[in-house]
Amino acid sequence: TQSKNWVVLTYVVAPKFDVIFGFAAVKKNGSEVSGDTHTFLRIDEHKFLLGLCDGMGSGVNAEKASSTSISLIENFYKAGFDNETILTSVNKLLSLSQDEVFTAVDVCVMDLQEGICDFIKIGATYGFVKSKNSVEIISAGSLPLGVLEEMKPCITKKALSDGDTVVVVSDGITDAFATKEELATKIAQIALKTPQETADVLLAAALEKDGNEAKDDMTVVVAQIFEK
Repeated sequence: TQSKNWVVLTYVVAPKFDVIFGFAAVKKNGSEVSGDTHTFLRIDEHKFLLGLCDGMGSGVNAEKASSTSISLIENFYKAGFDNETILTSVNKLLSLSQDEVFTAVDVCVMDLQEGICDFIKIGATYGFVKSKNSVEIISAGSLPLGVLEEMKPCITKKALSDGDTVVVVSDGITDAFATKEELATKIAQIALKTPQETADVLLAAALEKDGNEAKDDMTVVVAQIFEK
């Protein structure tokens, strides 16, 4: 703020970390559109969100459900609400809809000052955190949004270090692998690459498992945190 005679400066602490990200996606074979919708959103100077919504089924209705959910989630987070309030409110809005609108939600909110990530999974499949020497599996969550009027989101907190990579996928990816451990092993085998390269390699591996024909919508969302 400034006037003719004075200037007011506001100083804030620069975040310790920043994020680079990438994604790869393909729609179900024969489907008009993908029912998966994803987002990358810098909420403010210190928080970054990556999200993936998987509308139940495939095609136009699934895309409408997932895009509605992701849009609501983005707006609630930008307004400054907390995790539980946001997911509970979005669920209430979806469950009160006249149409049956169900969607699996995978949200990761990264605190770029503290290096803490909140993993919020509602009806979503497993997530993964790749460190230099290991890959940790983040468990799946509860029923999808819109199924029950009352719900409480399950939030898993994870401390991230410089170079850690978060991988979030839709069930079209996990279903292509025999087990979550097999998928984790594949992620571990990918040489240290950019998030975009990791997403591309993982999608290609899942398609190969499915005989190079997408049996469901497939989406891979990858973000890597690094120290500034």
